Amino acid sequence: MTDHGLTRRAVLGTLLAGTASALAGCSRSSVEGAVVENETPLTLSHEYGIQATPSGTRVVVDVTVTNDGSEPLTLDDRVPRFTCTFFSDSGEQLLQSGRKLVDPLDSEESTTVQFSLAVGVDDVTRYELRTKWAEA
Repeated sequence: MTDHGLTRRAVLGTLLAGTASALAGCSRSSVEGAVVENETPLTLSHEYGIQATPSGTRVVVDVTVTNDGSEPLTLDDRVPRFTCTFFSDSGEQLLQSGRKLVDPLDSEESTTVQFSLAVGVDDVTRYELRTKWAEA
């Protein structure tokens, strides 16, 4: 086989692998998400996406956290703790992950918190977000 033939096969193989990665997860139904608890004065908005990675696909939830209050949110005694729990269609918990807010938020200021699921991606059908106070 000529070098040209080998190069052509390599390019086609790369294109097919890239296309398969880009389409990974597209056949699955959508993932539903909801804020089920928020004991802080923060407003949460969220969206999810499915990302292709070299090792497979993952579900990524981006949460925008906004301080809609008139006072800055200082983190002296307590901090907001964000939890995202991923569930299968049967209600099985696939993963629970938590993050704490590490920087103060001024009034009307926003920040983003991200959660991802890389195992059981084909089984996930919903996620739940919770925000509770935790010790600083």
